[in-house]
Amino acid sequence: MGDAAITNDDVAYYSNGLKIAAHLYRPADWKAGDRPRPAVVCLTGYSGRKNIATVDIPRRLAREGFIALAPDYQGYGEAEGERGRHRPLEQAQNTYDAVTYLETVEGVDAGRVGVYGSSFGGANAVWAAAFDPRLKVVVSAVGVTNGERWLRSVRSAYDWYKFRDFVREEARRRVLTGEKTMIYRYDIYPTDPDAVDKPTMTVEEHGAEDVTHVDVESVEACFRYKPDWVVDRISPRPVLFVAAEYDSIVPPEEIEATYERCGEPKKLVRLPGARHNQVYEFSNTEHFETVASEAAQWFRKYL
Repeated sequence: MGDAAITNDDVAYYSNGLKIAAHLYRPADWKAGDRPRPAVVCLTGYSGRKNIATVDIPRRLAREGFIALAPDYQGYGEAEGERGRHRPLEQAQNTYDAVTYLETVEGVDAGRVGVYGSSFGGANAVWAAAFDPRLKVVVSAVGVTNGERWLRSVRSAYDWYKFRDFVREEARRRVLTGEKTMIYRYDIYPTDPDAVDKPTMTVEEHGAEDVTHVDVESVEACFRYKPDWVVDRISPRPVLFVAAEYDSIVPPEEIEATYERCGEPKKLVRLPGARHNQVYEFSNTEHFETVASEAAQWFRKYL
């Protein structure tokens, strides 16, 4: 089914005192007065934008009969907030408040809300669900599971020690001077040289430009963000993990280790031969179809 099968409204809610822009997707056959439907908060990755790459999952879920909310993180896309500031705990609060917003939306069954996240959004999905029991079902696709270990895993030992010491020295300088240093996003974590590039974000098409640099304090915050420490708190709510075999951005071993720490019910879907960005429709339709189908079945079964 194409986009004629869904509707998309631009909506907003407030979180951390900031206005958060979001897309609200519904099945086209939904009408006021219908029986309430389950809803899913769909979280994007480190780039923070609701309408690049990860836009395919909320659309698919709406075609499958769910209501889906896809927010920007604060400071990204069309949301208010300081640009160049990436704080996982603030993004977790954005997620909690997305659930609260859904409780106010006509047609949503507030007792049946799930969360889907990919890449860094997968980290936020696990973290938010661990602390918010309103999130009844979780899907984490190619998700970061431990910020410090993740950034260590994508570097040689030499490069890791150099990067870690740089971050520590910048932290000392920051607390003494109040000054901040900016760092290019892809100097924090790598790109995949063989991957299909994500679509370019433009003001004309997306209402905002990409945020390509963040402060080094964002890296400190990432070091301390460890969803694998709390994943066991989610059970008995179900969690689906997706790992890509040739993921050079979030190595599959990271996801597999966190899967082992998670309680039941749980499932791990491995994508043979897949790379990180191939969970997105723009990059690889076959792998995306596997992820989307597994996610829809998981939500349909448990939500």
